[in-house]
Amino acid sequence: MSKKLFVGNLPFEVNDADLATVLGVAGKVVEARVILNKKTGRSKGYGFVEMETVEMAEAAVKKFEGATLNERAITVQIATPKQESDSKTEAAKEAAPSGEAPAPEQAQS
Repeated sequence: MSKKLFVGNLPFEVNDADLATVLGVAGKVVEARVILNKKTGRSKGYGFVEMETVEMAEAAVKKFEGATLNERAITVQIATPKQESDSKTEAAKEAAPSGEAPAPEQAQS
């Protein structure tokens, strides 16, 4: 079982290979990806690293959480699944016809 890590506050010059090399000190890195701005191609300052085992992921968190990389204190945490936003719900509310009265509730006897 592998474990994915969130790595934040990365220096903008850090790339995938750099990230893999740094966290590789704590164990075998399966994949490292710095997230880029789609329009500019520039780093957004965070990324994700998948370690080979849970133990290696935990070791990376212990070793690197708050550590300095190129004069920046980085954040290293176990990644949590992305939560679906309420934007779809809000968009549906906004798309509802305005001016319509809601259906009256029927009284129960």
